Amino acid sequence: MEKVTIIIPAYNVENVISECLDSICKQTYPDMEVVIVNDGSQDATEKICRKYQRRKNIKLIHGEHRGVSAARNRGIQEATGKYLFFMDADDIMADSGLDALMKYCRQGDWIIGNYQTLNILKKSEPEIHIQYFDGEAHQGGKKELPQLCVSRNFNCVWGKLYSAQIIREHALLFDEGRNYGEDLLFNLEYFQYVRKFVILKEWVYRYCYRFGEGLGTRFIENEWEIQKDICKRMQKMSEDVYCLSDDGLALMNHFYYAQAIAAMQRIADEGTLLPKEKRAKMKEITASEFFLEILEKEYDLKHIGKLDKLLLKSSLGWIYHIVHRKYTEIKKYI
Repeated sequence: MEKVTIIIPAYNVENVISECLDSICKQTYPDMEVVIVNDGSQDATEKICRKYQRRKNIKLIHGEHRGVSAARNRGIQEATGKYLFFMDADDIMADSGLDALMKYCRQGDWIIGNYQTLNILKKSEPEIHIQYFDGEAHQGGKKELPQLCVSRNFNCVWGKLYSAQIIREHALLFDEGRNYGEDLLFNLEYFQYVRKFVILKEWVYRYCYRFGEGLGTRFIENEWEIQKDICKRMQKMSEDVYCLSDDGLALMNHFYYAQAIAAMQRIADEGTLLPKEKRAKMKEITASEFFLEILEKEYDLKHIGKLDKLLLKSSLGWIYHIVHRKYTEIKKYI
């Protein structure tokens, strides 16, 4: 048995961290440690965590409030496991989640578990993420970077097993200057050292969110500038490091396009903006040189139609957003 270290940043999470830690205490995998990094919480987070310290080899670290990236970096520093598993304090693990992941630990340098999403505010049933392959598990290599990105398996660090040796040998850390997109960039750096990865159909992790509150669903003033910077970095590494084929680069372009449309969606959903302000912010995206390059490629690759292109190139991108959302809802229902 190889030791697994679960790293949990915790900041003012008194209402949710008990459920998270309860799910960890239910794990049947025998060799694990838990490192909770209390990121300067001002509520009862520390008190709750102390109650769990006697169970499942839980270590509680204290520090000033420096953000999730600094907390994860501290967790990496304190970890003694051969494998690292990152977790957010408001999420939970499936009862046999670690067992399911560790079953494949000798088959790859990165073991990616499937996940469920749960909108806490709606109180609906969890939705399982649909994977891009058939079978219970799939083994792949670097050339599948586009498939991982487009299928949304690459955006977050939670729910995955990382090799502590790879992280330490290459001095990989989270960018503490970022508060958005740091997970994706960490994965991008880590993935270049991965010879093989394994991805599971079985869900091991439940991502619990409150729409409009978490970074994945909340409006961020300069989101497109951040997204654009990340996409340009991915574009360069796709060509220079991963040496993707033309088909792979085409799939990556579709990922950049989807990131831009998602940014438009968050603008549309922001309740504090007037309709005129929303249209103006959407136009900042559709009028940017980088987006227009992506748009032309999407059209040339026949990923989008002529009407899509015309709406997005004009000042009517907000109309495209409405049509696209309705289409997505219908497609999901079907």
